[in-house]
Amino acid sequence: MGRYDRSIKIAFDKTSGEILEADEVFDIKTDAFEIRKKYHEKNLILSCCECEQDLMVSGSKYDRLHFKHKPGHGYCILADGKLTPQEHERFTEILKAKESDRHKELKNKIGEQLKSVKGVDVSSIAIDDKFIIKENGKRRPDVYCKFQDKEIVFEIQLSDLSLGYILSRYEFYKEHGIYLIWILDNFDIHNQGTLERDIKYLTIYQNFFKLDEQSDSLKLECEYKYPFLTDDNKLLTKWLKKSVSLSELKYDSEVFQAYYYNFGDNKTKTETLQRKKVEEIKEAERKRLEKLKLDNATNRAKHLRNLVADFRKRKIQNFSSIIDELDELDEFETKILNDVLNLKGKVVESKPPLIKWIDEAKQEDVPFLEFILGTNKIELEINKTDDSDRTALQAILLNSNIHNTLPIKSLFKAGYKLTVNDQEFLKDLQETQKDFIADAHIYKICNNLTDRSLVDDVFSFSKLLFIIESARQGELIYYNFSGNKWISFANNAIQYYSEYWEYLELSFKRFELWDKLIQLDKNGTFQKKVEKFYSQMPRQKYDFDRVFNDLYPEIEYGN
Repeated sequence: MGRYDRSIKIAFDKTSGEILEADEVFDIKTDAFEIRKKYHEKNLILSCCECEQDLMVSGSKYDRLHFKHKPGHGYCILADGKLTPQEHERFTEILKAKESDRHKELKNKIGEQLKSVKGVDVSSIAIDDKFIIKENGKRRPDVYCKFQDKEIVFEIQLSDLSLGYILSRYEFYKEHGIYLIWILDNFDIHNQGTLERDIKYLTIYQNFFKLDEQSDSLKLECEYKYPFLTDDNKLLTKWLKKSVSLSELKYDSEVFQAYYYNFGDNKTKTETLQRKKVEEIKEAERKRLEKLKLDNATNRAKHLRNLVADFRKRKIQNFSSIIDELDELDEFETKILNDVLNLKGKVVESKPPLIKWIDEAKQEDVPFLEFILGTNKIELEINKTDDSDRTALQAILLNSNIHNTLPIKSLFKAGYKLTVNDQEFLKDLQETQKDFIADAHIYKICNNLTDRSLVDDVFSFSKLLFIIESARQGELIYYNFSGNKWISFANNAIQYYSEYWEYLELSFKRFELWDKLIQLDKNGTFQKKVEKFYSQMPRQKYDFDRVFNDLYPEIEYGN
């Protein structure tokens, strides 16, 4: 048997109190002969450094000597055949370290200081002389005690431990409800070796313990990983150190581990806090951007308000640059603009702003009125009356300082609706001003538009529309013919509006004027004009189509 495959590397000589190393005493022939002689003369009593069971000196068929448990021995990890050669080597180093002066010093200090710890059963304290024997083996901890309702063992380690050794100790004590505390004497938390990493990751707590030798009472110096959040919400960890007593430790009864700080739970809590802060940061950023958006929109609105006021004050005739800026506003900026202007519901000197501007206007102010009525970005109550029930339309018509056509067009384009009061007002004007009759009818037709962008078409095609309206209403509108007035009316229409005759003929037939004209045409003048028209039919125009279809949807081609 060679050096490399001796499973039991050391043995304790009970007679001399020394540790014998197999690879030394058996590989020197004179020493090997002497050891074997002493053993057979019963002057050498050997025991296992791990389980303290008796050992014997045995030889192989090649007469290579080694230590061996006696037949019928109890369980020992060194004899179960599960350790690799490397693990055997490290295990032997651990057992040798248990006999070092430093190891003895630490376990004796712990044992002595336990005697003064409140809650410790002094009679239970055992310093390296108590075997915990169970059905699946036995272990001899460095220090054992009963604390309150718990059993605790302390294992002191001065050198690296194999993971197999750590797990064998941990699983054995855990299985039998005993709390294991590793006491590590030399380790660097920031330059962790295999031992530190194996112990640290055995549980989620990641606590290291060593004896606090500065304390008169039993204190353990605990180094633990602490999670925290930086100012910019990054999750980091750092190692903290605290001297703690047994009563300050927490005891996990599921994994039978003692700990001061639960890294796993606190990391989870910190991650939860981090997620909460992420949402808070998002919300704060959302509010910041919202405020920035509001501030920018408010500043832009104030800029536009001041710009409009400046243009109006200086009687600027072209507002196109402001219109361009208004067209660039999005929905939110438009809302803020109207909040800043605050024109809806506003009353100045018993008048809504629009009527006040109209009343104060001179001809050079008309571009401002067109602008303010023409933009769809500025909210105005165009149908709101003043305290005397006067409307914006009436204010325009009563202001002799301005030409009213353009403001009235803009008013109707903005969606103005004639009121009952307006109708009476227009009627009175027609009776006192004969030249106002056409305007009054134009306003009424504009009032009937569905699409107010066609207001200009109403003004452009007013005479044509008066012909159709006359047919629709069954009485002459604007036109004033005498005698056989309807035939004169029809002859005038076909003569001067021949390019739009398709629309007029459809209207006459739809509003039942056509048959009436045939009956009234005693001299056949109208019918002759119609025959001549179709024999020399001029090219028809269709630029009237949109306003015609909007005002008279009931008239369909082909009917």
